[in-house]
Amino acid sequence: MAVGLAACGSSSSGGSPAASASSTSASPAAPTQRIATDNSIPMDALIAVGQKPACALNADAKDSPELADYLDGITNLGPRVNGTVFNIDALAKCRPDVIIVSGKDPGVLNTVGKIGKAVNYVQPNPPINPDGSAGSTWRNWLHAAADPVGATAQANTVIATVDLREGALKGMLQGKTLAVLDARSTSSYLVANKYLPLAWAYVRDLGIKNFQLASPDDYEEAGCTDDKKPEACYSKELSMETLPALSGLDAILVQTRAVTSADVDVFKANPLFVNLPAVKSGHLSVATAYTNTGPIGISFLFDKVADAFHVKEFHATLKDGGRAHLAVDPAANKVCWSVSPAPGTSKPGGSIKIAAGGSTVKLADKATFTPAETDYQTSPPTVFSTGCAAVAPKLAQALVASPASAKLTAVGGSGSLVPGAASVVVG
Repeated sequence: MAVGLAACGSSSSGGSPAASASSTSASPAAPTQRIATDNSIPMDALIAVGQKPACALNADAKDSPELADYLDGITNLGPRVNGTVFNIDALAKCRPDVIIVSGKDPGVLNTVGKIGKAVNYVQPNPPINPDGSAGSTWRNWLHAAADPVGATAQANTVIATVDLREGALKGMLQGKTLAVLDARSTSSYLVANKYLPLAWAYVRDLGIKNFQLASPDDYEEAGCTDDKKPEACYSKELSMETLPALSGLDAILVQTRAVTSADVDVFKANPLFVNLPAVKSGHLSVATAYTNTGPIGISFLFDKVADAFHVKEFHATLKDGGRAHLAVDPAANKVCWSVSPAPGTSKPGGSIKIAAGGSTVKLADKATFTPAETDYQTSPPTVFSTGCAAVAPKLAQALVASPASAKLTAVGGSGSLVPGAASVVVG
């Protein structure tokens, strides 16, 4: 059941987390084709690439809180229906041209195929590359939704935007340790293994180490700890008495989809939880769910990861189409950056520098650019210059206090910093 929930997006109840800064923008224009889907992850992906569905299951803020800003204009087809998946009458009334269905049941595909073109939405979990390594879950799932509706280029643009953010965050967080706890009651929880999509995103893309229980017997299946046969899963239900095993973690995310807000308060007040070093230091983020791993959901997840580590993020559009993302740790006086010139331009040399708080600091004498490490390259490839540097406390504080007055100079131009991450929504 846990793996199914991870694959199909959040079915959370209770309060909705606020939409992330990186996912707030005007909804894209309506596509020329009408699309329906039964899954919040392709709904997320289609919104991101400018192919907003005409109708979808669970298209409401309760079931898809990260998408709350984008749901206007999407007809909610209600919950999943046993057997046919969709309420067939409601689906027919939507008049979709394309129906993206996350299931292999030929009967379902044949039934909905009488209403519109049925596309089987394939969700390898995790996808395995030809060399046997596990690939990017969310990138594969993005293309599984975008490619059948002719939005491959837009999907690659979305990936390039997230790649830029990841370059700075990875420099700041690589090697840190993190766990996702799924609260199940006032006194019990589950732990996500590293291949669960919500954890694999920060493990693979940000270089963060996911907490693993000492005994494989504590997980649902033996494969949960077998890297040769990766399985995406949660642990068995654990009592609060096991929490001291998390004492060495740098940060914790808590998912509350299965419990009430009152239960969450009791869970968080448990002395065994309160006394965890990560909790005592405030390295904690809480949300209804992190299971929607479309690009908008991934942006929300990275927002919460950055919050848990007390990292401030900024983005900038530079002259001549260059872009930049900054991650700042004001406590450590550390800045990490990721800079990219406009796609298709030559790789300009020169330095990367930042002006803030009345002083200018050179972050890199000469920018060097390499292609993004991604399963899906843009054409021409997007290239990045990344790095980290210690800065004076005055500069770090000025960046956080007044980012609009700061200037980042790179790739032949400069730009003011904007708090948060750039939107992943194109169109």
